[in-house]
Amino acid sequence: MPASDVDHAGSAASTDSPTEPLVLRCGQLRSPLDPDAGEVTVGRAPTCTVHLDFKWLSRIHLRLAPQAGQWLATDSSRNGIFVDGQRVSTVAVSAGTVINLGDPEGLALSFHDPSDSGQGAPEDGGEDFGEVTDPGMVRAGRAVAERRKALGLSQRDMAAGGVLNAGALVSFEKARSWPHERTLAKLEDALQWPAGTITAIRHGETAPDETTQVVATTVATPLITQSIQLALNGIDAAISALPGADSPDFAARASANLADLRALQTTVSSAIDASPGIASLVIALGAARRRYDDLLMRVAATDAATLGQRLYAARRRTNLTEADMAQAAGLPQELITAAEADRPVTAPVRAALEALLQQLG
Repeated sequence: MPASDVDHAGSAASTDSPTEPLVLRCGQLRSPLDPDAGEVTVGRAPTCTVHLDFKWLSRIHLRLAPQAGQWLATDSSRNGIFVDGQRVSTVAVSAGTVINLGDPEGLALSFHDPSDSGQGAPEDGGEDFGEVTDPGMVRAGRAVAERRKALGLSQRDMAAGGVLNAGALVSFEKARSWPHERTLAKLEDALQWPAGTITAIRHGETAPDETTQVVATTVATPLITQSIQLALNGIDAAISALPGADSPDFAARASANLADLRALQTTVSSAIDASPGIASLVIALGAARRRYDDLLMRVAATDAATLGQRLYAARRRTNLTEADMAQAAGLPQELITAAEADRPVTAPVRAALEALLQQLG
């Protein structure tokens, strides 16, 4: 049935019938709504179940919850949610519903039956991770499953310890749902990971192991700053040892240095969040960004540069934002972010980005 304001349509839903699963689509992103996994959040906060990197979105713009046999969408934003051109505060959602974020013609969220053939099949041919096309959720779910098994913990052990019930853990590890922030904290504690690790993995960082330690926020600030400076010194030495840009090995070796700089920026950003007001950390972040930009511009000028590296360099050279690039290419901003991180993109998206690069010279 079409979406309608709960004030008028809420009583139409059967309170005895179970809430049916749905699939949410936004551009190239697809995410399942599993009533057993509970509430789903949509917004620009990294901890949202559906993370959309638009500055005009609220951190949590929309909440979706299974209630009384139906999915209810509740506005949590300043800019609002709209259905059929009308702003609503709470609306019942079913297959066929379209919600626009921000204005009546804003970013569209559409809802579909999971049996819809447009969902496609898993691309990797492996485990049942094909239900979601958000690669970050797949990566995080796999990392948690691997870490849990490495520690000898079963799903029942996690449930018995009060971390997460077995069904919800399976749903997360199979990338069907994203836990609440408090649940993520419990998972990280049980897996002996620093706070924020799972969200960082979702957004492209490598899972830590016994030999890879993240700078703890409880360490004194001078020690954190010293560790960051030592890391920068090591990266500087590696960059200085790179062969000339005309060497066939240059791009591959430089890309490894770029990965180290991205990881360092994430670490410094986490330290800044945990210890606001420390100027030395902000200065270190700026230093890491400068090195990253300088090196990437050198790599982007080579024949071996990736699409993401060329896209980032063109954006920096023309002083454009990711949002500007998205508008110019006619694509959602999250696809620009994914491409610049060298995540896989579809052939039509790649063609649109190549055409944009041609226009930008």
